[in-house]
Amino acid sequence: MDFEETDLGRIEISEAVIRDIAIHSYIEFLKFDPRENKARKEAKSTVDIDLDEKVDGTKTVKITVNTKIKYGVSIPSYARKMQEKLKNDVESFSGLKVEDVSISIEDVYEEPQKPAVIEEDEPEHEAALPQEASQAVESPVAEEEIEKEEEKKEKEV
Repeated sequence: MDFEETDLGRIEISEAVIRDIAIHSYIEFLKFDPRENKARKEAKSTVDIDLDEKVDGTKTVKITVNTKIKYGVSIPSYARKMQEKLKNDVESFSGLKVEDVSISIEDVYEEPQKPAVIEEDEPEHEAALPQEASQAVESPVAEEEIEKEEEKKEKEV
């Protein structure tokens, strides 16, 4: 798309570049690493743009995002913040006016929870052993002391 004619020549910005700016902005909004292939692939299927040239010659951009949101997040607040981020980034990097940013929330997801860790007073293998056996397993030194005491008693008799 022809962007501007200057004394030095013409400046063109391709539609793909505008779309990449919007995709990068979306990935940053989600706080993902823009270099991560999985994030880029998902964002490419989520973000779309439409370039339009008005009768007066001004060029505008419309951005459409079909996304999901984490359960418990305020949808209106989340969507407004996303709109602002995308609009500001595309306008500042391209110089084009963003006329519309449409956010469509298509799904709600929950964060996977970590399984609860149940702590026990004593490990299972020790609980299954008789008291004397568990002491012997825990402390071989204590076992030696018991043997010495038994030897002492035998000598006294």
